[in-house]
This record gives sequence, C-alpha cells and structure tokens, in this order.
Amino acid sequence: MVFKKIWWKNIIVAAVLFSLVLLLSWIFLPFYSSAPINILIPAGADSFEIANILRQQAVIKNKFLFILLSKVLNWEKDLKAGNYEFSSSNMIDILGKLKKGGIKRSRVTIPEGLPEWEVSQILEKEKIIKKNDFLALVNDPGIFKEEFSFLLSVESLEGYLYPDTYYFFIEENGVQVIRKFLVRFQEIVLPLYEEKIPRNNLSREEIIILASIVEKEAQINLEKPIIAAVFYNRLEKGMRLRADPTVKYALGNFQERLTYDDLTVSSPYNTYVYHGLPPGPICNPGKDSIYAVLYPDEMDYLYFVAKGDGTHKFSNTYEEHLDAVSKYR
Repeated sequence: MVFKKIWWKNIIVAAVLFSLVLLLSWIFLPFYSSAPINILIPAGADSFEIANILRQQAVIKNKFLFILLSKVLNWEKDLKAGNYEFSSSNMIDILGKLKKGGIKRSRVTIPEGLPEWEVSQILEKEKIIKKNDFLALVNDPGIFKEEFSFLLSVESLEGYLYPDTYYFFIEENGVQVIRKFLVRFQEIVLPLYEEKIPRNNLSREEIIILASIVEKEAQINLEKPIIAAVFYNRLEKGMRLRADPTVKYALGNFQERLTYDDLTVSSPYNTYVYHGLPPGPICNPGKDSIYAVLYPDEMDYLYFVAKGDGTHKFSNTYEEHLDAVSKYR
C-alpha cells in the first residue's frame, strides 16, 4: 500500500515538473521561423484578440498562457496596435515588443511600366530593401514557383512585379517584399484571363511580354488596344515588331533618345533585328496594358508614329506611315 502511494506521488511530481518545464519553455524559449513573420495588430484589439492573431500565425504556441502572462506582468492594457515583425522570439520578448509598439511601415507607390532596376531603386530609396538584394531575388524566381504556379515557365520576375501602392516594413525581408508583388499580380491579373476567350493564341508568358511593350509605347489608355492590334498584325505577317522600347531595355536606359547605331545593338531584345517577341518582358505592365493585349481592337493598322501630344497617328501602309513621320517628326 505504501509502495502504491509513493508510486502515485512520483507520477504526480513528474507530471508537475513536466508541466512546469513545458510552461517555462513556452515562456522563455523562442519560436523559430524560416523567415520573419509580419503581423498587423488592429486598433482596439484586446489581449484575447491579439493572442488569437499570434496563435493563428504560429508566433505563440499557447494563447491562454499568453493572456495569463500579460495579466501577471500587468501589461494587458499596455499592448499596442501596429505593425510588427517577429522572428525567433520568446513570449516575454513578444509581449515586450507589443508593449513598446509597432515598427514603422512605408507607403510606396510603384508606377506602371517600370523595369526591375527602377523598381529596385524606389525600394532602396525608401529603405525597404537593398537594390542588389532585390534584383537577385527577381532574377531567381525558383523559390516562389511552388506557391505561385503562374511562374513555372518564367526565368525572371520582370513583368510580374505588379505596379500598385504597397505598405512595406523598413528593411523588410526580401522574400516578403517580392511575395507582396506576386500576390497582387495573382489577385488582379489572373482573373483577366478568365473573363472571356481572348482573341489570340499567345501563352500567358507571351501576353505579359507583349503587354510590357504596349505599356512603354502607349501614353494614353484608349490607344493601348490599338497599339496591341498593330503588334498582333505585324506578328501575323511575319514582320519585325520594330519597337523602340525593346531596344532601350537592351541598352538599360529608357530615358535617352535612340540613335541609328542603337537600333543595331546585338541583343535578343532588339526587335529591329530579331523577329517575334523578345525573350522576356521589358517592364512591369499594369492592368490596362495586359487587358489590351488579351482583347486588342480589330484594326488593320501596321504602323504608328508619335504625334507629340501623347497620341499616335496610325497607318495601314508604309507609304502612309512615311507621310505621317514626315508630318509629325
């Protein structure tokens, strides 16, 4: 009988010690994540709501312990709303960070039609991510292909950095920065393919390539379906696209005016030299340009020239085009 009492007492003591060790490990040992986790704590959230958010994101292991600890430390009413980044933190550190307040976020607008290097310059200027770090990720899309199936055939993320307004953390994790662009692309662009049957046979990747050219050629949205039609007509007739922006992309500079020597540059992006589409997008197009390529106007135009006011003069024949060039240039 005495032996049984001792045996049960040992079990109870062992259980209490195990629970205590587990409890202390949850409090003092950090959680580990392959990448920092960014979390928004909304205004007005109490400790119960905060605990639910943190548990759903796997930042904490036990939300009841979190609530209890915040009460014991008397920090329950000091937990602040804001934007937080958690990485390998224990529960004490997490509560301390929430008591101190969130980290700053920056509102960053990426205009339509920027190439990867100009996007990287904006992000570096805003202290979001170093330019070279960003470009390294853009040109190594493999780590994103498992999550984003539309990237399976692409060799670079040029063209898929969807132009929009974003909120980034200062010095945010690079993978998270890229992911925000790709999520927005997935939300905005992919549904365009499903609205109706496109009037072309281009692959999804080729549509983005052509849309990037239309983006750089057109200055007003109304002309984008017409310019897209011109390029389709040229492709169908086996003509070169002869698009100036593709040459500028090959030269790495969209600001300088092209010379005749520039038009002979040896690059697969030079559509004055090579037939068909270039091997990849030349910028990151917006929704209107992509839609224009998916559903171009029914036009027979083969040529266009800038009129100097943001619009173009379109022509059916080369003779008409030469007259337009003489008039507007």
